[in-house]
Amino acid sequence: MAKRPYTGYDKTASGKLAGFETLIDLLEAHFGLWNNGTYGVRAKRGKSSMSVHATGRAGDLSWRGAPYRGTGNYQDALRMMEWLTEHADALEIEAIFDYFPKPWGRGYKCDRDAWVTYDKKAFSGAPGGDWVHIEISNRYSEDPQFYIDYFKQHLGDIDVKPTPEKKTPKKPAGKDPWLQVGSKGAKVKEVQAIVGATADGDYGPKTEAAVKKWQAEHDLHVDGIWGPGSQKHYESCDHGAEPAPEPTQVDGPKDPGTSLKNGSSGEAVGHVQRKVGAKPDNWYGPRTTRLVREYQKVNKLYNDGVVGPKTWKHMFG
Repeated sequence: MAKRPYTGYDKTASGKLAGFETLIDLLEAHFGLWNNGTYGVRAKRGKSSMSVHATGRAGDLSWRGAPYRGTGNYQDALRMMEWLTEHADALEIEAIFDYFPKPWGRGYKCDRDAWVTYDKKAFSGAPGGDWVHIEISNRYSEDPQFYIDYFKQHLGDIDVKPTPEKKTPKKPAGKDPWLQVGSKGAKVKEVQAIVGATADGDYGPKTEAAVKKWQAEHDLHVDGIWGPGSQKHYESCDHGAEPAPEPTQVDGPKDPGTSLKNGSSGEAVGHVQRKVGAKPDNWYGPRTTRLVREYQKVNKLYNDGVVGPKTWKHMFG
């Protein structure tokens, strides 16, 4: 193999790319992992820069077992990663990130043509994450037949057809809730409040993008649809009728002078975390965002998960 330039984020795609989606389908079929999310317009977790997921050339495959579709066997993930690395040049593989190994996961990138085991935190979810992140170049990202032909040549034939750009599906029978682009009403407002979208009761593209971001932050299947899986996960996190934990009193911390939100860090974040009952690690992540929303909801504030001037004043006077 040879070193190749790494593309990373270059542009936001308008939707899923058929070549990459077909690659993911083929990997699912041959190695027993399952699609844990591909295209999604969002920033990297804890950062302001855009995720490669937004390009349509990145996705996550999980080996998580029952009740999910994986085998529960990390060896299946290792087998897939070994094969992808061996064929990285032909398949235009640009990056593979393995969240499972200690101390902080490991990663392959085409510009070094080698694996590196990280000795400090490189991405959230490591160690112990039961999924593998894969990125490809633009070359075959919209060419599903290339991947079908290549897999047939090297792994044998399998019944996987080219993946067209997926349209928003109709509500399946018996699935409740099922909110997607075009849905309207009070239940949409509830979801918009959860994911931080404008609560106008109209499930449009902006709400869909906010739902995708929320799903990605909570390691759910990223499809922009608020279905039973998203609802169940939200309820399992102690949302709803239960009030937020009794906040810990903090005396007179200094106003940071700026809003605190997902990705913020520093001493002021630690004060907020103590107030809402989160682990005071000075990093404003998804759990802190969720607990801030609960605090805001209980105290009849706008529950967007952002600590702006009004929320800060309510917390600390």
